[in-house]
Amino acid sequence: MMYKEQIDTGLLKKYFSGVCNQEEKAEVEGWFRDPKYEKSLKYKLLGHWKELDVSGEPDIDGKKLLDRIYHQIYKDEWRVERRSFLHRVYHKFSKAAAILLIPLLTLAVLYIFKNNKEPGYAEVYSPLGTRTHFVLPDGSKGWLNSGSTLKFPVKFTGRTRKVMLSGEGYFDVVKNPRKPFIVNTANMNVIALGTKFDVLNYPTDRKISIVLESGKVAINEVMVGNKQKRITELNPGQKVSISKSGGAYYKQNVMTSKYVSWREGILMFRNDSMPEVVEKINRWYNVHMIIKDKEIESYRYRATFKDETLDEVLKMLKITSPIDYYIPMRNVKLDGTVCHKEIYLFLKKNRAKYVAMIKSQKSQKN
Repeated sequence: MMYKEQIDTGLLKKYFSGVCNQEEKAEVEGWFRDPKYEKSLKYKLLGHWKELDVSGEPDIDGKKLLDRIYHQIYKDEWRVERRSFLHRVYHKFSKAAAILLIPLLTLAVLYIFKNNKEPGYAEVYSPLGTRTHFVLPDGSKGWLNSGSTLKFPVKFTGRTRKVMLSGEGYFDVVKNPRKPFIVNTANMNVIALGTKFDVLNYPTDRKISIVLESGKVAINEVMVGNKQKRITELNPGQKVSISKSGGAYYKQNVMTSKYVSWREGILMFRNDSMPEVVEKINRWYNVHMIIKDKEIESYRYRATFKDETLDEVLKMLKITSPIDYYIPMRNVKLDGTVCHKEIYLFLKKNRAKYVAMIKSQKSQKN
């Protein structure tokens, strides 16, 4: 195999263990940055997997772990956080290197089991513009929406099954009355026994939203000293929105499919305001959509998109409403990276005015 001998297995192991010096560290990271080493790294990492002895760890099913990760190899990106080499690995390599990282991170998970008596933590990250499926140690499963993170113990111990969420997650919880399932987000605990529900809480959101599809959940506010105060409980078909400042909440009956269909690749709007539509599209496609015509903010929109491209969504928006859009050429930064994709919205009747204005502003910046 080409380049096979150029990868030093011993140096890879040192890197995994966090004992490389700066020169060795730079050499290993150079392999991951250079596409010509891709086949060699795959070969070496899979070799490590076969050599790794997990027979002394009865709680680990290495085959199931590997199968689960490979099942998602082309659509998911795992981040296993341990404040040593794992934290650095994730930040150094992009989604394009996922086929290399997944065997590496699988090894890393097992090293955590082998080298530590106390259970470690794993972290699943859903990159911007993607959706990520996950399965938890107790068999509970779900999805993470674009730009979301879920942190959980590699083995649930104690009286509860507690996970930490930032962003949006859908949970299908395995029932266990003796060990409640808790989603911690901001200063709220969402408590369930066996249930299907959605939790929405991005860092920039002013409120937390929970939608219950089946079962029952309770929402507690976590106070100073870890004391908890019951906010409310939800029955199937209900949604609650809780203010992050003050804890005021609003509960209502809703059509749950509107709020949970994203996990199936469906973007659904039902009489949503245009600012809400823009926010969802920005997260869904990892773009920066900007409303230029303030009149648009008062418009409501109804549509359903399933696995449509951004271009198809924009064309449908233009066809079904008085709204038009303009996408300027993306600038290249000094470091060689491309600026975030911007999309400007305005009324069709004002297209000429706003396109001219946007072009003028861009030319002045350049």
